[in-house]
Amino acid sequence: MSWVLQLLACAVAAASFSVLLHQPPRTIPVSTLIAMAGYAIFLLLGKTTLAYFGATLVIGICCEICARIMKRTATLFVTAAIIPLVPGIGLYNTMLFMVEGNYGKAVQTGAATVLALCGIALAITMSSVLVGAFHLRKKEKSC
Repeated sequence: MSWVLQLLACAVAAASFSVLLHQPPRTIPVSTLIAMAGYAIFLLLGKTTLAYFGATLVIGICCEICARIMKRTATLFVTAAIIPLVPGIGLYNTMLFMVEGNYGKAVQTGAATVLALCGIALAITMSSVLVGAFHLRKKEKSC
């Protein structure tokens, strides 16, 4: 599948999920653009565990910055923007291999999926901490 088509599908998924979560209409385009930027980085890094981490870190930082600019919570943006990166096919394939009795392949696929999920969780946490620390330093200097 071409990059353009994948990014278009990413935009549709993020926007649809934003609507599903009843996000304020003004924030939907922002979440969609952040999701597309993150997914583009994911594609550039080659869909590896590091790619999950790097793309999510960019998404998290962008969401934190946009949340402060638009005076909203970062969770509002992150929830919709991260959806295209969730490794659902890895979870599905792990269960499929287990049902088929191919336990070696199930463990291999499951381990890769868990690593991807850990990369996503770590990057969201790091982005929140990094932006929060920078924001706190900026406040201290202005006082």
